[in-house]
Amino acid sequence: MPVSIDDLARRISELAERARKYADVFRRSEAATRASLIEPFLRLLGWDTEDPAQVRPEFPTQSGRPDYALLGDDGRPLMFVGAKPYGRQEDLEQYITYCVREGVRYFVATDGVLWEVYDTSAPKPLQEKLVARWDVLNDPPVEVLRKSFAIARGVRERTEAPRPVTVTTPVAPRSSAGLRLDEINPKKVKPPFSVIFPDGQRYDVKVWKDLLVSVIEWLIKTGRLTEKQLPLKHPRATKRYIVNTEPYHIEGKFRYPQKVLNVYVETGTGPTRIKQWSCYALSKCGVDLNQVLVEVKS
Repeated sequence: MPVSIDDLARRISELAERARKYADVFRRSEAATRASLIEPFLRLLGWDTEDPAQVRPEFPTQSGRPDYALLGDDGRPLMFVGAKPYGRQEDLEQYITYCVREGVRYFVATDGVLWEVYDTSAPKPLQEKLVARWDVLNDPPVEVLRKSFAIARGVRERTEAPRPVTVTTPVAPRSSAGLRLDEINPKKVKPPFSVIFPDGQRYDVKVWKDLLVSVIEWLIKTGRLTEKQLPLKHPRATKRYIVNTEPYHIEGKFRYPQKVLNVYVETGTGPTRIKQWSCYALSKCGVDLNQVLVEVKS
């Protein structure tokens, strides 16, 4: 029986509510996190966690035992999943080693709420192997569905998916109610305006630097930008940073540093670059720019 998008979104909302209600339980117990958050999400994506032909817990490899292996029709692993209690982080290096030695391209690190997908075949530093991230608690259910199903389909390209699902994410409207951040022209759209993030949080922008400051603050508060990802370099510069834990580039101080929570943001540039850097930081942290709006003050 086909499953509607509304039904899938409802299931995501139920998982989010469960995570909120029993957060203390999930922080203390990996087993509870796996049974109540991780395995239901895998089933939602189409993997039958009770069928060893599809999902194999504690999968044996020469290097160790990944918490889960998601298998293709030929019985070979398509993806390894590393599980931790809610709020804890996986040993990414260890799992990347599992994947490389076993020829498994994808690895997922999750605490049941935050899901991060890494392409281990990418010839890049570890953090740049990240190809998708979603947060069951803070992202809109439709965004969670879009990202997770896109990854599930991509992983299963080598086999026939057990239960293929097509999810279409509505594109943010181009209307007076909101313009997409990545499409605004800084020469035509000027402060004051508000920037609205995918979870509905709204930040007022009185001058252009406020846009970048708001973006970085939101990314940090929602767990998308962590200290491990810093410093965040300029898109086209190797010795200059957008964000750092101290107000310094590789060579010299920030021109106009703005302290945001526990980091410093370089705001010493014009409107066009402020917009470019804001979009770059959002994309780098896995945020869909279609879902970031600007609302101009009337």
